[in-house]
Amino acid sequence: MRIASRTTDFGITASDWFDVGGGESGWIAPSPKDSEIIFAGSYGGLITRYDHHTGQMRDINPYPDNPMGWGADALKYRFQWNFPLVFSPHDNRTLYTGANVLFKSTNEGQSWEVISPDLTRDDKSKQGASGGPITKDNTSIEYYCTIFTVMESPVQAGTIWTGSDDGLVYLTRDGGKNWSNVSPPKEIMPEWIQSQFP
Repeated sequence: MRIASRTTDFGITASDWFDVGGGESGWIAPSPKDSEIIFAGSYGGLITRYDHHTGQMRDINPYPDNPMGWGADALKYRFQWNFPLVFSPHDNRTLYTGANVLFKSTNEGQSWEVISPDLTRDDKSKQGASGGPITKDNTSIEYYCTIFTVMESPVQAGTIWTGSDDGLVYLTRDGGKNWSNVSPPKEIMPEWIQSQFP
């Protein structure tokens, strides 16, 4: 949802709001080139591109396979319920999104490139199907071993940090060519600290 910050009327009302795409769970990334073009995520790896000038919206998913009904262990890419979606602070054409790998697009999501290996623990014991024996939930809120956040340094282009929901921190200083696990030692940050597993 996008809402006006001010109005010439008596107040900000529902007429000053509009849907920007995506879904109930996703990040929103307005284009740095034109804030009327908005990229928005939702569960299942869905990303939309909405042009408020024309009212046109289209899906720009990095991977077009709908994961609904499958456990995370059966998926090529594991997208968290609210996976990250951010523009580079250095290049207004570069958009990043995270699954278990980091994706990059330089053409508004028309194509995506994987720029990392799996940046999670990829622990298959945490990736089974959820729900009962007849009806499986598997809407991606239950998927673990995913990138939960990403940020490119505002100071140095190509320096990108990722954090996974299974407690790993990775860093690249060359735009994704080489990655280093820079997670704090177990004595400082226990394994799986960010997840609630027994």
